[in-house]
Amino acid sequence: MTQHLRAEIDQVAEASIAALRAPSILNTQPWRWRLAGNHAELWADRSRRLDGLDPDGRLLLLSCGTALHHATVALLAAGFDADIARLPDPARPDLVARVRQGSACAADDLLYRAIYQRRTDRRPFGDERPSDAVLDELRAAAERHGVHLHVVRADQVTAFASAVAHAGDVEHGDLRFREDLLAWTTRTREERDGVSARSTVPPTQRTIAPRDFDLARPAALAPGTGTDRGTVYVVLIVDAEEPANWVAAGEALSDVWLTLTARGLAASPISEVVEVLPARVALQRLLGGVGHPAIAMRIGTPVDGIEPVPPTIRRSGTDTVGSPGQP
Repeated sequence: MTQHLRAEIDQVAEASIAALRAPSILNTQPWRWRLAGNHAELWADRSRRLDGLDPDGRLLLLSCGTALHHATVALLAAGFDADIARLPDPARPDLVARVRQGSACAADDLLYRAIYQRRTDRRPFGDERPSDAVLDELRAAAERHGVHLHVVRADQVTAFASAVAHAGDVEHGDLRFREDLLAWTTRTREERDGVSARSTVPPTQRTIAPRDFDLARPAALAPGTGTDRGTVYVVLIVDAEEPANWVAAGEALSDVWLTLTARGLAASPISEVVEVLPARVALQRLLGGVGHPAIAMRIGTPVDGIEPVPPTIRRSGTDTVGSPGQP
């Protein structure tokens, strides 16, 4: 291999390692990277699909999209565009993307630094609402991927909260959903995935309660002193329900989340509202029936002086990055 090609694959390999920090549904990290020639292949790992919460694999592909965007951010920080072929082989639908080092460009590490600062923060946020300028920036981040970001208006919050609450009730009353939640909230530390009690909070009185993970062990993160009065709720919307749209939704989610992190804000996903069909239909109706809701988020300003959320445990490159001959 020439020195030039070696440098390219080394750069792409570094990007795939950075992508291990990407958010995913219940921290399942449902992807594998394979390095070959001068490119990396991103594969969906169907063994990590949630049979109850995500039977169609929408959120699995969305999660792969977040990993893909994280990799592109890492390449940009190194001073290169990403040359990406998304879903390049119809005969192999689990091949999400091929990523090559593109042409040289001005290095930008703003979002790259946010990769290592980003957390899922389920605690109540403060009273200060994110500014309209920042919300416009988040809309632009989503639109870069052909995805629309809808900020839930004040007159829509009650209906939105009702849809989220209904989804939670359904999931806790249905064995299929409960099995998924239990399986991914009781992972061993050696498995390096799943939702840790260190990142969950006990129930508090809020307009929209955080997801209840208290199935096997109590939440460990103190809720803090936030009131959630400044919290903004947003929905990412795609134009169609095709695999490419779900990948794009994940890229948009990553872009939005890293952008808001770089601006000093915090967020947590509200995926349950799209996991339960009646709740998803209600949300789509709330949005005027235009497009398809991919995922929702809550965004806000962390309370001054509060301790940072501990980093989420992650699988290593040894577990997730391999050569074409490896499974």
